[in-house]
Amino acid sequence: MAPDPSVPAAFAAAWFTVLGAVVGSFLNVVIARVPAGLSIVRPGSRCPRCEKPIAWYDNLPVVSWLLLRGRCRRCALPISIRYPLVELLGAAAGYLAWRRHGLSGEAGAELAFVATLVALAFIDLDTWLLPHVITWPLLAAGLLASLLGWSAASTFPSSLWGAAVGWGVFAALSWGGEKVLKKEALGFGDVWLLGGLGAWLGLGALLPVVLLASIQGSVVGIALVLLGKAETGERRANEAPAADESAADEDWVPPRNAVPFGPFLALGAVEWLYGADLLARAFPALGAFR
Repeated sequence: MAPDPSVPAAFAAAWFTVLGAVVGSFLNVVIARVPAGLSIVRPGSRCPRCEKPIAWYDNLPVVSWLLLRGRCRRCALPISIRYPLVELLGAAAGYLAWRRHGLSGEAGAELAFVATLVALAFIDLDTWLLPHVITWPLLAAGLLASLLGWSAASTFPSSLWGAAVGWGVFAALSWGGEKVLKKEALGFGDVWLLGGLGAWLGLGALLPVVLLASIQGSVVGIALVLLGKAETGERRANEAPAADESAADEDWVPPRNAVPFGPFLALGAVEWLYGADLLARAFPALGAFR
């Protein structure tokens, strides 16, 4: 859908960009609190270092971080660059949603989808977890959005099959791989994420997304090993597990030199969402999955 001509383009673009940045600011709360099982509503925003409340004028997306030079006004300790980065990703998602769909339900749905992937990617990077409290609603919302014609899936049956195949096939791979290899081959959080991606993008997108994720994940993993920068991802002794995490998961340690797969699945999904036509032109075999 083209942008609504009745709304000045510059105003609409700015509005959606700012909206996306505000969503990104909220995502920082989600990323920090959901894995710890904390409320994302109360208390209000606070410094991740001294935990003192942050005033509204110090909580403006990106701007406040730049004005404060990346430090808390109260304790003067540094605040990670991840915070403005997530806000910038949200701003970009908001702008692209407007450019692609105008002022519409499709734009809002796409912004919500990409924002959820950003949150899941950063949570997985931090904790090696993809919480069910986010992945289950992602799948359900994808089916609802497809039913309303607001998702990237071509039809509702494609969305339904995408969710079923994304979950079912990769659940079987996870279970079978664990039986054969005697260790976790694919985390079940990834399985639920793939079901959600299938619901939002449709059945045809699953293979390209997995291929993109696998290739990029392999490149990064090999690079980390060669540079000696790879980490085990072992949970620190004082790090609390997620609220929906089992006792068995609490003791699980990823293999040496591994990287979580969830961020690459999220990246592959975003690449396919925005660049499917370009990728299909560059690699004609992918055209069959459009």
